[in-house]
Amino acid sequence: MTALLLGWSNKYPNDLDKAAELAVSSVQALLLRTLADYQKAGYDCQSSSLEIRLIQSQDDIRNPEVKYRAKRYV
Repeated sequence: MTALLLGWSNKYPNDLDKAAELAVSSVQALLLRTLADYQKAGYDCQSSSLEIRLIQSQDDIRNPEVKYRAKRYV
């Protein structure tokens, strides 16, 4: 998460909201792909040790679909 936030912050240096949205969306996509792959293979995700599908999620990390929006609290 930290690496993603740093990377997106470098691309959008004046927009921390956008950087955070992209970082969170990347992590969410990665986790969803990991769970889906293991469930498809018949593993019990509650009791099994899962290996994160980092390589398979490269496109989701590079171009995440933003599903969660940043909200400022003042």
